[in-house]
Amino acid sequence: MAVALLLLLLQLLMLVTAVAGGEDAKVLCADTACYTLHRAELGWSAAQERCQNDGGNLAPAGSRAEAERLEQLLADSMATSAWIGLRLERGHCVQSQEPLRGFSWAASGEPSNYSAWLAEPHVTCLSTRCVALRPAGPHGPLGWVDRPCRATLPAFLCKFSFRGMCGPLRLGGPGQVSYETPFRVSSPTLGAAPFGTLAEVVCEGSVSSTFSVCKGQQEGDDFTWHPPGPICPNTCTHNNGGCQQLCLEEQPGKPSLCACQPNYVLGPDMASCLPEDPCHSNPCQGTCRPQPGGFECICEAGYIVAPDGYRCVDVDECLEGPCKHECHNTAGSFFCSCQPGYQPAGPDGHDCRDEDECAQPNACPQLCLNIAGSFRCLCKAGYQQQPGSDACLDIDECLRNPCPGPCRNLPGSFECICLPGFLPQDDGHGCLTAPTTGEQLAGTMGTTAILQTASTAWTVGTPSPAAIPGGLAPPAPTVVVSEHSPEHGADGPRLLLYYILGSLVAILLLLAFALALLACRKRASRQEKTKAKSAADNYCWVPEQPESRSRAGSERR
Repeated sequence: MAVALLLLLLQLLMLVTAVAGGEDAKVLCADTACYTLHRAELGWSAAQERCQNDGGNLAPAGSRAEAERLEQLLADSMATSAWIGLRLERGHCVQSQEPLRGFSWAASGEPSNYSAWLAEPHVTCLSTRCVALRPAGPHGPLGWVDRPCRATLPAFLCKFSFRGMCGPLRLGGPGQVSYETPFRVSSPTLGAAPFGTLAEVVCEGSVSSTFSVCKGQQEGDDFTWHPPGPICPNTCTHNNGGCQQLCLEEQPGKPSLCACQPNYVLGPDMASCLPEDPCHSNPCQGTCRPQPGGFECICEAGYIVAPDGYRCVDVDECLEGPCKHECHNTAGSFFCSCQPGYQPAGPDGHDCRDEDECAQPNACPQLCLNIAGSFRCLCKAGYQQQPGSDACLDIDECLRNPCPGPCRNLPGSFECICLPGFLPQDDGHGCLTAPTTGEQLAGTMGTTAILQTASTAWTVGTPSPAAIPGGLAPPAPTVVVSEHSPEHGADGPRLLLYYILGSLVAILLLLAFALALLACRKRASRQEKTKAKSAADNYCWVPEQPESRSRAGSERR
């Protein structure tokens, strides 16, 4: 407590020291800012430096209300013009299409669309230009004019911003008040004193001064004087005891007290009266807002005021259908969810989009097909899906006898093994006859091939080989197996045609051979008969069995 009191005394001492050097200037405070007008012949940069030294900047005029406050200060001081915080830096060009024409405020605030040019500024990109405020008069209305920044003007306007303001310090008895602001400007009267202002009070008949500081409340955003008023011995006979409404003298000789009328409460300065807050005890479940003659209850988002006007009940937002799939109401809010196979989408998560399960690794053993809200596993060619599972099993194609000869099953396929004299097809699923050259074809047209073909023809249904003259028995037939049956390929009919044509040729050759042999036998018989008739012994040749003829012939030789 002692340390706090010491700090307060030190602060008061510093402020008292500042009073001695306080500058006499015009001051106007409103809202959370104070504006000052200073009489001094300075250029723009020097004026800006003076404002910055006191914690402010050359005043802007970003709105009509702010311009009117500056105009009031100019009118009270009778100044012809004053610098304000509008400047065009060198290297920046004048922009005729913009409200500020390319100029910017020294306070670096957000630029506004308000402008009050009395004449278009000098068009330049190479020189620095600054703006002065000229009050309304015979020459025209209030407005801006640009000038070289090195030029001097008789006044400049500053702006100082604060967290809050205190009202005028109330006096209970006769006395004088002097205010010293934090920006080193002294004034005997202030409609509002900024935070940190020191008020010095000299009561009538007193040789000492009383000091009070504008400070903030420990709770809330209000600012009030410490110590609070009324200051000076107060009696209700002088200035109503400094009270705004009611002044009460409880006992003669003792200071009077201030009071307020019904529906009002005494302010923090113990002199002013504020409208009674009907929401002081907060009768609402939500937020209470004062209204003329009463109050109003306000509920948070997601709730509405109940019919009794005090409670808050939850709003079921799902009744409006804000979600694409499913909506779940919660206390004061709601959330959306998506059906299986979908993901939330959209900036607020109220929409749903299909999830591509196939993009996940190892979703299926082989092939994956994404469908709306789900997916399906498929198998490659040569495989079949195992019942009740996504696994793929190899199909044994050899069980269907796809080959003319041996078949070998492979994973997802099969391979035909071809017999000698045949070549596998490109896909390995069949056999083709091996091609032959012309010499090989000529060699196969010899007697052996003819006899083999004839033997094959006899086995098909021709007369027995014993009936052929000379008793030549053909060798065993050579059976050629087709690489494809008609049901296994398109070469079956063609090969069958080759076999039929080959058989016909073989039969014709056999017939020609038999006829030639028979003609030779008849010719030999006639020659033998002719020789027998001219012989000296008149022998007659008698036909014998083939074996006897052979023996007789050997004897004759």
